[in-house]
Amino acid sequence: MRRGLIGGVVLAVFWFICGWVPYALSSAGGSLATLGQFVPSPLARGVFGSPVVWAVIVQVLMGVALIAGFGALASQLSAGRFGFAANWLAAILTAFAIGAALDLGNFSSWVGSFGVRGAAGTMGAAPLTTLWAVLVGWIPALVSARRVHSHDSSATPTPRRPGRNAVAVSALIAVVALIGLPFASLAGDNATQERLRDEAAAAQELADPNGPAFPDPDATGEAVKTAAPSDGRAAEGACTSANTTILAPAPEAATGHRGQWISLVNVSEEPCVVEGYPDVAYGDQNGHALDVAVEHGGSFMAQDPGVTPVTLQPGEAASAVIGWDANSVNEQLAASSVWIAVTPGEERLSWDISLDIVPGATVHVTAWQAEAPAGS
Repeated sequence: MRRGLIGGVVLAVFWFICGWVPYALSSAGGSLATLGQFVPSPLARGVFGSPVVWAVIVQVLMGVALIAGFGALASQLSAGRFGFAANWLAAILTAFAIGAALDLGNFSSWVGSFGVRGAAGTMGAAPLTTLWAVLVGWIPALVSARRVHSHDSSATPTPRRPGRNAVAVSALIAVVALIGLPFASLAGDNATQERLRDEAAAAQELADPNGPAFPDPDATGEAVKTAAPSDGRAAEGACTSANTTILAPAPEAATGHRGQWISLVNVSEEPCVVEGYPDVAYGDQNGHALDVAVEHGGSFMAQDPGVTPVTLQPGEAASAVIGWDANSVNEQLAASSVWIAVTPGEERLSWDISLDIVPGATVHVTAWQAEAPAGS
């Protein structure tokens, strides 16, 4: 049992050396950061970045699990002829148990929010720690497998079985450490997220006390669709997302009103025809679709010429105007991205832009026309 614990200490020492060296090299930056990528690290997930207290607790629990777990496993597995191989296996199993405990904790924490597939994406510690033990675990295995031979070389040494009580106590300590490990890791993650939210909220308040609500990572909602339902199959020779591009300049303002002029440019080598209204949608600061009514027609900023077919030669452009009334965004969801397609059903292009468009607002969009719409 004593040699098993010694091997466990060696395993823990190499665990933290291989974890901290890449982190230190990465923090140094430059070529040292590149060098750090070649050092296998069992601590690449869920340790660094946590508040100091939780990071220490997590690493202490890892150290306890490594020493006690390896000691118990090595003492039970290595009493026979294949002591070195058995100890190497003990190192691999111990490292796998730590990674599996972290993965199980992540999965249990996120399955309610992201579903089985999303929660599975948060896992990955077990393969990382297991691979590390395959590469490094032979060192503590070698240390633990060495035996003290009798002075009488003719005598055959009889392996001593460890006391059952000592092995049971060591195994119990390892199990307790493994149970506490995912809870400590998740507590560190939650503390980190809470700190980041507090810092971001403070920064937002200093930057613009009357600005929109700050992004909420826990907010629920649907993502903006990359294409709206189609009004029908595009006619032959029509302008589509494949042969055009859209230019969306910054909005212009009048007293209490807003307008955004957009341009559709034919980037192909053949003429195309556009007829109808642009497809427009908005996303909020959480990356979700903003509940905005988009209506066809004119606004204070521009008149609607109505639907007419416009033929665009290569390099020519059509234009349209999006208009809306000014809104207060104080601590509200607001448009932080605009999504536009040449017509519904075509692929939308998106731009990150801060607009005073809030849930429940109505925007008006004019039809595509060859010349810039005249102001009302």
